[in-house]
Amino acid sequence: MKQLLLLRFSAMGDVALLAPVVQSFSQRYPDATITLVTRAKFAVFFEQLPGVRIIGADFEGRHKGLSGLLQLVKELRQIASFDVVIDAHQNLRSAVLKRLFQLTGVPSFTINKGRAEKNALTRKTNKIRRQLTHSVDRYARVFKTAGFDLDPIKPFTFPPIPAAEKELAAFLRNPSVRTDTPWLGIAPFAQHTQKMWPFDYVATLLPQLYDQQPITIFLFGGGPDEITRLKDLQQQFPQAVLVAGQLSMAAELLLISRLTGMVCMDSGNMHLAALSGVPVVSIWGSTHPDAGFGPWGQGEEAVVQISPDVLPCRPCSVFGNRPCFRGDLACLNWITVDMVANRVQQLLERSRSTSTN
Repeated sequence: MKQLLLLRFSAMGDVALLAPVVQSFSQRYPDATITLVTRAKFAVFFEQLPGVRIIGADFEGRHKGLSGLLQLVKELRQIASFDVVIDAHQNLRSAVLKRLFQLTGVPSFTINKGRAEKNALTRKTNKIRRQLTHSVDRYARVFKTAGFDLDPIKPFTFPPIPAAEKELAAFLRNPSVRTDTPWLGIAPFAQHTQKMWPFDYVATLLPQLYDQQPITIFLFGGGPDEITRLKDLQQQFPQAVLVAGQLSMAAELLLISRLTGMVCMDSGNMHLAALSGVPVVSIWGSTHPDAGFGPWGQGEEAVVQISPDVLPCRPCSVFGNRPCFRGDLACLNWITVDMVANRVQQLLERSRSTSTN
């Protein structure tokens, strides 16, 4: 039985994008076992897949620093004798772990993140604009390099966790949840400001959506600040259903899979929805789908952005963590509420058309 050690520690969306690749592996190579080292909170994406073992990395605690990585290697070697290491992260920690296993004779293979071409796409001048390989395909390629040819299936379905069904059923007893309307998720946050549509635009968007047709809107987010802002928004629109801080990740994944659509940023919630086959209206600012992080399996209809023909500075960042070249975030501020509302209406019309055929 082949024993693979797979490394991908963060961030949430990047780890989630591994799920269809791991699922494809477990289906095609049922006699092999994957041990995935990631943050413990991301285990929910994989723990129901056959042949997958999750090891929660504690880089702020017992696995911190070089001594912590040595401890992690010791723990991993007690679990299994690995045949190969696949590094799907490519950072300093994964490099150290690979080297420590190489010293014991275990070969390793590393993802090609395409950093040079991403830098060419996002630099200030003389950009080279082209569609780069999607992250899911980059993950599949490193598996192929290691000798495991894979074909991730679209849409992917996160394996259900039985306890989440009961939790979600109780949550959906909320009187604001209507079963006779479309269910629309709104996830207005991202890791960096340069990827977030102005929050006051979201407050203007909601009444337009409610005026267009009967609809149930679910508000997604995470962390104390985001929850506080969403609660303030819900005070303005008490018919909206607050999801942030109310459900486990497993139940939230299950809810996302049942949505009619999701309005989101270039964020983890975008990836969770797209992976589940839920149509998205994703709003893009300093980043661009060409960098390989677009909604997997969806096309231009899933993206709202100001064209680089209008704003040639776009994109200015791969991850949204660089200051705006112009200093005014026109890439986000110029996306109007009407633009997003119209795209949502188109999504809902496609959904109705599909359901009646």
